[in-house]
Amino acid sequence: IMIPNIIHFIFGLKKQTDEFLFVYYVAILSAKLVNNPDKIYFYYHYPPFGEWWEKTKNLCELVKINIPEFIGDNKIIETAHKADIVRMNKLYEIGGIYLDIDTICIKPFTELLKYNCILGEELNKFGHKGICNAIMLTEPKSEFFKLWLDKYEEHFNPKGWGESSITLPYQLYNNNKELVHLLKPEAFFIPSYFQTKEIFRRNYNIPPNLIALHLWESHSYRFFKSIRSFDWCNEKYKHTLYGRILKYLDITYNISKYCI
Repeated sequence: IMIPNIIHFIFGLKKQTDEFLFVYYVAILSAKLVNNPDKIYFYYHYPPFGEWWEKTKNLCELVKINIPEFIGDNKIIETAHKADIVRMNKLYEIGGIYLDIDTICIKPFTELLKYNCILGEELNKFGHKGICNAIMLTEPKSEFFKLWLDKYEEHFNPKGWGESSITLPYQLYNNNKELVHLLKPEAFFIPSYFQTKEIFRRNYNIPPNLIALHLWESHSYRFFKSIRSFDWCNEKYKHTLYGRILKYLDITYNISKYCI
C-alpha cells in the first residue's frame, strides 16, 4: 500500500456563527464506517459547536492549527484558499485521504490505496475539465504534490478561485500523467455543482461508479440547513440521491444508529 489509510478534514478557519450541521457529521461518520481508517484528523482553528459536533468530536483526533495568512508574498483573502493550502501541506507531509466536510463516502477507498496519487476530474457547466481538490489521495511526499506545491505560488491569485487548486493540477497532470491515477468525474464529482437539485430534490439513483460524492456546499447550503437528522431521508426525500445514499449506508453499515 502506497497511500496510508488516514483521513483528513478541515473546518473552522473562520469564526463559527452557525451550529455544526448534520451533513458534516455524516461526512465524517461515513468516512469512518466505510473506510475503517487508522486515524481521522480534524484540523480547525475556531471550534465548531452544536449537537452534531458533540457526536463528531468522538470520531476523530482534533488538531488546532494556525490559519495560514500568506502563500509566498501573497496575502490570502479567501477562507477557501486558506483551506486549500492546509490540505496540500498536510497531504504532502503525511499522505492519506483528504475529504471536504461536504462529502459522503459510499464505497471504501481500499482499491485506490495501491497508487501513488489519486485525483478526480471535474467538469464545469461549459464542459471544461479540471481537477477538483475536494477529494484527494496521495502517498507522503508524492512527486506530483511536490510539483504542484512548487508551482502553487506562481499560479496563485488572491482574488481568483481555482487557478492553483483546479487549473494548475490539471495542466501538471497533462504533462505528468505517469504520476497520477486520474479518476473520471463519476467517481466523486457527478452530479456537479450546477446539478445540486439532482442530489437533494429530484429522483436520482446512486450511480454505479460513485465512490464518494462531493456535495458542493457553496451551491447546496440551503439544502444542508434543512437536513437536521437521519429522518430527512425516510419519507419525503427518500427518492433523492442523498436520501438513497443514506438509506444504502444504513442497510450496509447501520448508520442510523449513530444518528440518534
